[in-house]
Amino acid sequence: MIANARMYSVSPQAASAWRTLLMRVAQRAGVALDYVEHDAPAPIRALWERDDCACVLMCGYPFAASPVRYRLLAAPVPDLPRYGGMPRYFSEFIVRADAPRTSLAQTFGTRLACMLPESNSGYNAPRRYLMEFGLVEGALYLPTDDATPTPQDVIDAVIAGRAEVGVVDSYVLDLLRLHAPERIAAVRTLAVTQSSPIPPLVASPGIGEDIAARLREALLHAHRDPECGEALAALRLSRFAAMVPDDYRRLVRWAHEADRAGVALTAATPVVQGVLPFLPESVPASLSEPSLESSRHPSDPLA
Repeated sequence: MIANARMYSVSPQAASAWRTLLMRVAQRAGVALDYVEHDAPAPIRALWERDDCACVLMCGYPFAASPVRYRLLAAPVPDLPRYGGMPRYFSEFIVRADAPRTSLAQTFGTRLACMLPESNSGYNAPRRYLMEFGLVEGALYLPTDDATPTPQDVIDAVIAGRAEVGVVDSYVLDLLRLHAPERIAAVRTLAVTQSSPIPPLVASPGIGEDIAARLREALLHAHRDPECGEALAALRLSRFAAMVPDDYRRLVRWAHEADRAGVALTAATPVVQGVLPFLPESVPASLSEPSLESSRHPSDPLA
């Protein structure tokens, strides 16, 4: 049986902290796990399709949409104020720090670096955000020449000028703000979406419920274990929270609504007119750690 936290192993420090934390959780649970590496460019779906996943981070949208019933363990709770002590996260629209654009509307018709449609933070959450402000069909952005299937690929494309704007998981960015400030200083945030339930730790269906229950219990009490304290601090986590599958089903509903409306993030011929009057004011250009207030949205189900 294996553990893995590739989704949020965004720096050497974060990767080491996740390994330490999950191995300690396994020890407390009395479950023998191997921490395996599954780094990009290996498709992350290939990791989730393994039948020996016992404690693996998984994006909430494919978790909820999959016909396979994964065992839900727990979800991380970031400790920054904007998360409000809840297992949630956001998507941020980023541009280069030296870009002249000061509002999201000014990026329409340019190249957007986004992830695959199976991603919530890198595709479906931004798509829903644009629908909330008037987009009813088509797309507002051009695609990039090359695919950007990971958050790091999106950031690289924006920094290198291969995309004018990108969409990235807020918790990924917060970890980079802590561990790689020189890298993240090259970008800034123009807009923040409504919140979504954060990716959970799951186990494959073939993992016995007794094992899953022990791991779940160890995760929910990790913040009380002094040996987990340093790793939790390095990951900007306060604790892990109990979740139920229904918490993630809204992500499938959001994706289906966008699909039915014919809304995409990118297209060879973007549709720009008719949306601009509905867009909110941009967040401050100097933003480095958006506040909870600036991250809220009228439709936020977790606000």
